[in-house]
Amino acid sequence: MARLSWILVCLLSVACIALLLWGGTQSHERLLTELWDIGHVVAFFCWTLLLARLAYCRALPFSQFMLVAILCTVIVGISIEALQLIRGSAFSLGDLIKDLTGSSLALSIISYYHRKTPRRLKFTIIGISFILSLISFKVLTMTVYDEIQMYREFPVLVDFQDITQQQRVHAKDMKIVQLPDNPSLNMLQINFNTANYSGFALQHFVGNWSVHSRLSLKIYRQQQTSLVLHCRINDRQHDRNGFAYNDRFNRQYLLIQGWNIIDINLLEVKTSPINRELDLADISHLECFVISQPNRETIFLDTILLY
Repeated sequence: MARLSWILVCLLSVACIALLLWGGTQSHERLLTELWDIGHVVAFFCWTLLLARLAYCRALPFSQFMLVAILCTVIVGISIEALQLIRGSAFSLGDLIKDLTGSSLALSIISYYHRKTPRRLKFTIIGISFILSLISFKVLTMTVYDEIQMYREFPVLVDFQDITQQQRVHAKDMKIVQLPDNPSLNMLQINFNTANYSGFALQHFVGNWSVHSRLSLKIYRQQQTSLVLHCRINDRQHDRNGFAYNDRFNRQYLLIQGWNIIDINLLEVKTSPINRELDLADISHLECFVISQPNRETIFLDTILLY
């Protein structure tokens, strides 16, 4: 049974090498992406256990083996990040922390079976493992929580009463603030720059809008000047069709000072593509943006909901 367990660990290690060097997943599903990244923890957990099986390492006192394992983790982790950097991926300190998390968790288990290891050292490595695990699993935990809330709150897509909702939106410059005339309510402040295109996109949401008839965006604007906001909506078929302009919903809306309600008829969204009907049961993208503004502009996004 023990031999079978180690064979499985070896096979899992080989799989981890292939997956880590492959460079990660480009999935639009954030939960899948976060689970993929946790593969760093699994890989280095397995590799540290395998390292402990080497005759040289088995002869070492635990304190010395711990240093060897940490050194190997850092060297291998940096090497993997360097290889991914060559392949075009960015160097990730978070991935290196996940590598150390996996190694420290394995060291915690190994220390348990080393009877001569001082108790203080055992508790130290367990404490370090716990802290690293909190760091490594923080984003995954928040993602799982927000995914659950996202489905519970539907058809409200965002209202920012929970700060974790901010990760559903992508924008270069944004932060959650209190409503100007009601500090008990949160809004997302979005700052547009003077680039050709500057805006925000709702990137994580329930994509089946087929049982609803309208989409509403509630936006507050403090500046006196009006602002033209462009909105686009598309489905996954549009993504596969090559992102053609006439294959999606595109409209312009004028924002004035104070409260603005953008009310979109989903029947218009459905019939927007020239040669087909947009699939309201498979919406993949909602984006709003401004074009070539002479000055920086600011809006406050209050809610996006279906009804």
